[in-house]
Amino acid sequence: MIRKLFWYKTCPFCNQGRLFLYKNLNLNKLYFHCEECERGYYDSEKINIENSFLTLIEEFEAIAATDNDIKEHKLDGLQLNFVYE
Repeated sequence: MIRKLFWYKTCPFCNQGRLFLYKNLNLNKLYFHCEECERGYYDSEKINIENSFLTLIEEFEAIAATDNDIKEHKLDGLQLNFVYE
């Protein structure tokens, strides 16, 4: 099954990975997840090193955000990129 994965910009922590948009199922909240350093960011307006968290030590289930998730959480104003996987 091919999935559409949304990403926003390059991670400010590692300056290498793309920040993919995921949904934290425990909190029903979207967050940006770096594909390289595994850092996460909850607030699109405060994506910086100080507001990051290491997703590997957090305990929650997550799935890739969908078009509907993005609309529901009012992030459809962001200029998101996407890839198919």
